[in-house]
Amino acid sequence: MKYRFIGAALLLLLASFLQANLLPDITPFGIRMLLPLALSVVTGLLRSTFESMLMGFLYGMAMDMLMGRMLGLHAVLYAATAGLISLVNEKLYREKMLIQLSFSIAAVVATEVIFYLAVFLLRGYDSFAMAFVTLILPVALCNGLLVLPLYRPVAGLYARLDVLDRKRNRLG
Repeated sequence: MKYRFIGAALLLLLASFLQANLLPDITPFGIRMLLPLALSVVTGLLRSTFESMLMGFLYGMAMDMLMGRMLGLHAVLYAATAGLISLVNEKLYREKMLIQLSFSIAAVVATEVIFYLAVFLLRGYDSFAMAFVTLILPVALCNGLLVLPLYRPVAGLYARLDVLDRKRNRLG
């Protein structure tokens, strides 16, 4: 448990650092990359429901602190996303890229729709169809592809951390 906690904390810090410093400069087609959301999806595919929701909440809270609009909105959305994905992750063949891609696109669409409804419609903007086609779908496709290169390294990291924790618990 100790190594898993340290690894998750380092992954969270690295994701926050990259989201704040590197990813604002990398905007393909003007689309912002959402590394914490992609890591929430990967965590949801790999870990238990509690651990996924906790990591999703922490990734979302880091995103809220970085974006600065509404504290807690991303945290709740990412926790719910990771938790829902982790509820079905045991029943899926997670190694398939189509599964990873479909879950990540669905997660980005769901979180961006709720974020749009919470932030923009409450302020009087009413062009949801245009926002969906021009903003939400391109962000979902671009960030959906972000999960594919992240899955194997994060899965390998969690596998190594689980082995270290098992060794530590057997010897201690």
